[in-house]
Amino acid sequence: MGKALFSLCVIALAVVGWFVYDATMAPDWMRKFAEELNTRATITGEFRPEAAFPTLKNRPDPDSPYICFSHIADFEWDRLYIVPSGGPIPISITAFDWPDEPVSELSDRLASDPRYQIIAFTLAGRVVDYAYYFTIWGDLSEAASPQGFDRSEAVFVAESDGQSFTLRPALTEGRSHCAA
Repeated sequence: MGKALFSLCVIALAVVGWFVYDATMAPDWMRKFAEELNTRATITGEFRPEAAFPTLKNRPDPDSPYICFSHIADFEWDRLYIVPSGGPIPISITAFDWPDEPVSELSDRLASDPRYQIIAFTLAGRVVDYAYYFTIWGDLSEAASPQGFDRSEAVFVAESDGQSFTLRPALTEGRSHCAA
């Protein structure tokens, strides 16, 4: 009886542990976005030994500078919104149905804590996925737009000085690259 109870407890803890792990891990698209930043960012300046991203120093040149969210987020979405720190969340998406947290709490967090930025994907008037992207990882403010970006417009370029990344919308030629 003791072994069976012990086994049942171990299985229950493993299941609960998996759900906690899954809930706290960044979504797959966020990991792909971070990889794209590391792979495609234009490197500016000289690297110092204390650089936060020393792996950028010896990486191969990217095949293109374009970060294509249509390739990164492989689920159904029609618009991408990038909300910089300082908030508030643009009126264009505050009325959307947000999963998990009320939009007022998200806006308050953005307004009160400069570490937070949001990347949100919408489909037919609801937010289908979103995640915080911390400012210590990179500055997304130049890529923010209250109108968001449709799938064909959600193309960006990045720069890194070895300490942080800066993301900007790509010019029109990047859109044709990402359409392939």
